[in-house]
Amino acid sequence: MPDSTLPIDATGPAADTPAPAGQPRRLPSILYRLAILVVACVLPAGAVSAYLIYDHYQVERALLLGEALSTTRSMMAVVDRDFDTVTTALRTLAASSDMERDLDAFKLQAMNVHAILPIADLALVDPLSGRQLLNTMASSARQAPFQTDPALLARVLKQGQPAVSDLYLPPGGRPFVTIGVPVFRRGVIARVLTATIEPGSLANVLTEQKLSTKWRVSITDSQGAIVARNTDIAHYLGIKVHDDLYRRMQGQPEGHLDTHSLDGVPVVTIYSRSPRSGWSVALGIPQRNLSAGLLRTLESLILSTVVLLTVGLGLAWLVGRRVARSIQALIGPATALGTGAMIEMPRLDFREADQVATSLRQAALALQQAKQAAASEMAERRGAQAALMAADARKDEFLATLAHELRNPMAPLVNALEILRMQEARRGGADKVLDIMERQLKQMVRLIDDLLDVSRIATNKLSIKNEDLRLQDVLAYSQETVAPLLAQRGHQLTVALPERPLPVRGDATRLAQLFSNLLNNAAKYTAPGGAISLTAAVTEGAIEVVIGDSGIGMTPAVLDQVFEIFYQADQTLGRSQAGLGIGLPLARRLAELHGGKLRASSPGDGMGSTFTVTLPLADAAAAAPSVATAPAANRTSHRVLLADDNIDHATTLSTLLSAAGQQVEVCHDGASALLAAAGFLPQFAFLDIGMPGLDGYQLAGRLRADPRTAACVLVAVTGWGQEKDQLRSRQAGFDFHIVKPVRMAQLHAILDAGPRPGIPIP
Repeated sequence: MPDSTLPIDATGPAADTPAPAGQPRRLPSILYRLAILVVACVLPAGAVSAYLIYDHYQVERALLLGEALSTTRSMMAVVDRDFDTVTTALRTLAASSDMERDLDAFKLQAMNVHAILPIADLALVDPLSGRQLLNTMASSARQAPFQTDPALLARVLKQGQPAVSDLYLPPGGRPFVTIGVPVFRRGVIARVLTATIEPGSLANVLTEQKLSTKWRVSITDSQGAIVARNTDIAHYLGIKVHDDLYRRMQGQPEGHLDTHSLDGVPVVTIYSRSPRSGWSVALGIPQRNLSAGLLRTLESLILSTVVLLTVGLGLAWLVGRRVARSIQALIGPATALGTGAMIEMPRLDFREADQVATSLRQAALALQQAKQAAASEMAERRGAQAALMAADARKDEFLATLAHELRNPMAPLVNALEILRMQEARRGGADKVLDIMERQLKQMVRLIDDLLDVSRIATNKLSIKNEDLRLQDVLAYSQETVAPLLAQRGHQLTVALPERPLPVRGDATRLAQLFSNLLNNAAKYTAPGGAISLTAAVTEGAIEVVIGDSGIGMTPAVLDQVFEIFYQADQTLGRSQAGLGIGLPLARRLAELHGGKLRASSPGDGMGSTFTVTLPLADAAAAAPSVATAPAANRTSHRVLLADDNIDHATTLSTLLSAAGQQVEVCHDGASALLAAAGFLPQFAFLDIGMPGLDGYQLAGRLRADPRTAACVLVAVTGWGQEKDQLRSRQAGFDFHIVKPVRMAQLHAILDAGPRPGIPIP
C-alpha cells in the first residue's frame, strides 16, 4: 500500500519510472494523463470519421447507380415493347388466308402494316430455299430490298417460335435487324414472315431519355454488337463492347462494373439484358461525373469533423485543468465492476483509495467466480437439453424407419399371397412366389429378432448358451441365411476358411446371428454386382474372422458412430434397404458376450469397409410356409406403369395386375420409368417414392409436365405413411397414396374408377 505522504504533482513521463530505493515514488501529473487521453480519443474519432465518409460515399453512389439501373431497365423495356409490337403484327399477318390464295391481296395487307410500323422492309420467305416470295420494297425504285438473315431463318425453323436477329452487316449492303415469325400450315412451317428494322429507328429509345451528352448509352444485340448509340453511332455501329462487359452481360441479366468506354473514358457501366431477345442496354457514367457531387459533401464532412475535434480538445483541456486533483481514479474500476468485466486497478496515491480498490478487486473476483459457476451450470443444462432433443429426434426417426422397413418385406408377401389365391398361379410360377415369400419372411424374422435382442441388451437380459462348436459350421449357416440377398443384388462372395476345424465355445444361434448381421450389412451397403469376402484365420491363440466389401465405405466421422444404436451411415431416400441401425450394435454386443471383439475400418468414403471379429480359440434349415391360391377377378384392361426398386414387390404386384387383365410395364428406377412412359403412354402409374436417382416425387412432376402423360392417374406406393409423407405426395401431383403392403381392394377401387380422359392412344 503506498504511503499517503507521497507527492502527487510530479510531471512528465519520467514520473512512471521506479524511484531508487529509499526515495519517494514520483507520480505523473493529471495534465500529462489528460494529454494522453485526448490523443487516445482523437485517433478513434478520426477512424470513425473516415468510416462515416466512406459509408456516405457508398450510399450516394448506390443511389445514383440504382437510378441509372432503373433508366436502363426502362429503355430495355421500350426496346422489347417495339419488338413485341412488330412480332404481334407479323403474327396477325401470318394468320391471313390470302397468303396462299391471293398473294397480291396479302402484299397489300403487308404494305399497310409496313406503313404503320417503324419497319423498313417486310418479306415473306420460303423456309427451304431462303428465297423471298414477297417484299414490300420490291416495287420501290428508291432502294433495293433487304436480304434475308440466314441465321434468323435457321433459328425460326429450329425453334418454331418468333425470334429477333442480331445486327446483320451484309457485304456491300445496309446493316439491319430482322424479326421473324413462323407461318404454320397443317402443323408445319410453310413460310417465314420477316420484318426488317434499320438501326437508326432504335435511336429514338435513347434520345427520349434526354440523358447527359457526357454519358455513353448504347443498345447491343445478343452478341454484344452495338446497334444504337447516343454519340458517334456511325463510327461504333457493329463494334462489340469490351469482353469483360460482354461476359458480365451473359452471366447476369443486369448489374454494373467499372470499365472504360470504347473511346477510352473511365466509366461505371450499368446494363440490363432482356431475357427474351438477349439484347441489352448499357449506360456508361464517367467516373468524374459520378464522384463530383460527392466530393463536396466529403469536404463539408471533413471540415465539420476537424472543427468538432478541435472544440472537444479545447474543452477537455480546460475541464482537465479544473478537476486535475479532484478526479476520482476509481470511476473506471467501479464501472467495470458493474459490467462484470475484470478490474485492472490503477496506481493510486493515497491509502483510502487503495483500500476501496482492494474491496473492488475482491468483489470483482467473487462476481467472476459466480459468473463461471453460472456459465458451467448453463452449459450442463444445454448439453442435457441437446442430448434429450437428439434422443427424441432419433426415436422419431427410428419409429418411421421401423414402419417403412417392416412394410417393405410385408408388401411382396401380401402380393404373393394374392397370387397364390389365383387360379392361374396354380398352373405355374408358384415356386418363384414361394421363394420370394421365404426370403421376405426371413427378413421380417431377422428384423423382429434384432429388435427383441436390442430390448434385451438395454435391460441386461441377453444371455448365451455355451457349447463346443466348429466355426466353419456357424459360418456356413450364416452364408445360407444371407445367400438370397446376395443373389438378389448380384454380389460375388469369396470365402477363404482353413481346412482344419476352428473350435470355439459359444451359442451357435447367436454366433450365426452375429455373422449374418455383418454379411447383411455388407450386402446392403454395396452396390449391386459388388464383391464381398469372408476369411478366417488363427492369430496368436485367437480366431479372426474378416468380412470385407467394396461398398460405400466410411469416413472417420462415421466410424466413430457406426456402433451406436439406430445410427445409419446412409440415410438418403433411395436406400430403401438401409435397415434400422441396430444390426451392428447387436453384433458387437454378441461378440463381447462370447469374450471377443468387433471392430470396423475403412480407407474412406466409397472405398469399401472391413469388419473384424476376434473370438477366443477353444481346446439349422428354414421351411417355407404354403398358402392356398385364390382366383382374382378380371378387370377392364388398362395401360399400367409400375416403378419400384424393390424387385420382389415389383414382380408380385406386376403379376397381380397382369392377372387382373392389365397391360403392365415394369421399371426399377425413375429414369427408366420416365423413358418407358414416353412410348408406353400409361393410363395408370404405380410409383415407389424411395427410388435411386430420380425418386417418385421427381418422376411424378416430370409425368405431370409432359402433355402426353399429364392426365395419367398417379398412385404413390410406399412404406412411408405418416401425414407429412401423404401431404408431400399430394403436393408432388399424386392422386392416391397407398402404404405398403397393397391390398387388392385398393388396387381394384383405383382401377375400377377408370383412367382420366386425355391420354393419347399409342
